[in-house]
Order: sequence, then structure tokens, then C-alpha cells
Amino acid sequence: MTLRERLVGGPDRVVGLDVARGLAVLGMFVAHVGVAEGPTTWLEVADGRSSVLFALVAGVSLALVTGGARPLTGDALIHARTRVLVRAVLLLALVALLDLLGTRVLLILGFYAAYFVLALPFLRWGPGRLAVAAGVVAVVGPPIAYWGPEVLARAGLRAPHDGSGAATDFLLTGHYPAVVWMAYVFAGMAIGRCDLTSSLVRTRLVVGGLAATALGYLASGALVGGVEPGAIEDQVATTSSRYVAEPYAWGDAWPTGWFLAQAEPHDNTFFEVVGSGGFAVAVLGLCLFARRTGAVALSPLAATGAMALTVYSLQIVAIWHWDLVGTPTNGPLLVMVAVTLVAATAWRLTLGRGPLERLFAVVALRTAPPPRPETATSPEPTPR
Repeated sequence: MTLRERLVGGPDRVVGLDVARGLAVLGMFVAHVGVAEGPTTWLEVADGRSSVLFALVAGVSLALVTGGARPLTGDALIHARTRVLVRAVLLLALVALLDLLGTRVLLILGFYAAYFVLALPFLRWGPGRLAVAAGVVAVVGPPIAYWGPEVLARAGLRAPHDGSGAATDFLLTGHYPAVVWMAYVFAGMAIGRCDLTSSLVRTRLVVGGLAATALGYLASGALVGGVEPGAIEDQVATTSSRYVAEPYAWGDAWPTGWFLAQAEPHDNTFFEVVGSGGFAVAVLGLCLFARRTGAVALSPLAATGAMALTVYSLQIVAIWHWDLVGTPTNGPLLVMVAVTLVAATAWRLTLGRGPLERLFAVVALRTAPPPRPETATSPEPTPR
């Protein structure tokens, strides 16, 4: 294998996807240990949007490993689903270990495991149906995530506080609820079912993503622009059962629906899904233009993205060891980014796949060996 092929991960690797994943991981660095200076800063772009980009890319990867533009069928699809399920279990084990460190970082890997499991029934869907699914979740999911926990509280039911309620936490009450975040995963799967080598597809991703970004944020701004700053949050704080010892009664005032018109990071509203999701789609489209010379120039980012699981995990360990959350300067952030880019590139050049990625692949392969060639079913045309 030539030097260039080692830098980009081989001829079969989608370099732009690795670059986008690398940007998402480094964006999480920024969100976790970056220091924003002044009322607005470019560092704020990473807040919330990096995890959205990561979820979108996860959806694209799910589509690619299950056939890309021609979804797998038969035994081949069963094998692919089993390996995805095994990886989900391994993610849960990994995030359990990382959680023991007790950092102040909201770990997303457990939620990703839930997303993978929820995506299993949809792995044969084509881009059109997946795009519709993403739109339905974007519309229906935010009200459920917003008012659902309040309904549970007023019904005399408790939100989960330990592992017994893990499913409820992953789906509804957690920081990255699947009832909203599956919109990003479905959107990514829809993209992964398209021809990513097509210039037209990449251009549509960029243009469509930017249009969605403008629509989501401008519409939100127009709706809440006349509302006094902090008024919505104050009303939610005084009507939500999460802030009081005893839940409110059915007849008491409810959290305002105006919250769903906002589009701030982690608001989990329709406008945030459209704005942040569109931004992630545009970034992915731009990254997919990285070919030939661009692929080599961006190879450090691609190397980081190719071993995103390892890099993300080591980031948590570094934050725990040096207590980096809340540092007064961006010095630690710059060091983390520089070390990551250099180390990931060196590792890929000399050893190839990242250590955790290699471990997950070996376990998945041994747990779910590939079907025999004579029983594997060839991919069928993409269903519509």
C-alpha cells in the first residue's frame, strides 16, 4: 500500500466521511474544554452541533455497512444487523467504564448504542422513506421530549434515576433523547443510501443543508425575537415538576409551548433539528468534496475520524486525569487538538485501524461470523 493510500485509509475508504467525523470529534473537544470569550465566539459553533454531526455521520456509516445505495438482504443483512447489535453492546460496556471516571462530560456513546438498536428495523429502507422518517421524527419528537417527562410526573410516575430506567432515559428523558435524535440518524442513513461519489449529490447536500440552517434559525428568531430574554426559561422553571419536590397537578399551569420555538443548542426542538441538522448536512457535503489532493491535505482530520471511538474515549480520560473542564484558557484545548491530529496520523500510517476500532471489529466478527458465500444474498435494488 502506498503512502497516500495509508494516509487516506485505503481505496475503499470514504475520506470525506472520515473528515466529517474527525471534525465532529474535535468539535466535542471544543464543547467540553473550550473557553468562549466574549458574548459570541466561533467556539460556540461546536456547542451542540458537533454531536449532531456525529449522529448524522453515524447514520451514514450504518447505511454504508449495510449496502450503501443497494441495501443488503437475506443472510447478508442478518449478519450486518447482528454485528451492529454487537457493536451497540460494546458501546454500552465502554461508556459504562468511562462513566466511572466521573467527569462532568455528558457521555453520548450510550445513546449512540440505543440509536443503533432503534435503526435495525429500517436498514432495508431507501433514501426517500428514510428522509420522510427523519422529517416525521423532527416534527413529532420534540413535543414528546419536552412535555413527555412532565406528563409522567403529573401522572404520578417517576423519571428514571438509575439503570432501571435506562430505556426511558435513552428514549425520552436523557440529554440526547432518541425521540428527537433519531431524526439525525435517519437523515444520515438517507444520505448513505445515495451515491456519495456524485457531484450532484454532494452539491445538493451543501445547498440544501445551508438552506435548512437558514430556515431553522431565522424562523426561530422571527418567532421568539420579540419575547423578553429569559422569559421562556423562567416560565418553564416555575411550571415544570422537575424543579419542585412534589409534581404539579393536571390543572396547574404547564410549561409554555413557546420553548419549542427556540433553536439553541440542546433545546431539542424542531427548529434546532432543522438548523443544526442542516448545518451538519452542509458540513458533510463539503467534506465529501475532499478527493485526491484534498484527501491528503485533510488526512490528519480523516485519521482522527477513522479512529473516532478511540479518540473520544482518550479525550474523556485526559479530561478526567488533568481535570480540564472549566480551565481558564484554551491552552489545553490547543494541546489536545494538536496531539490528537499528530498521533492519529502517525498511528494510521504505521498501524492502520485504531485500537478500540480494531477490538470492536474483532469481537463483532467472532460473535457474528459472516455467512457462507453460497447462502449470502446479493443486494437488491434500493427500495422506494
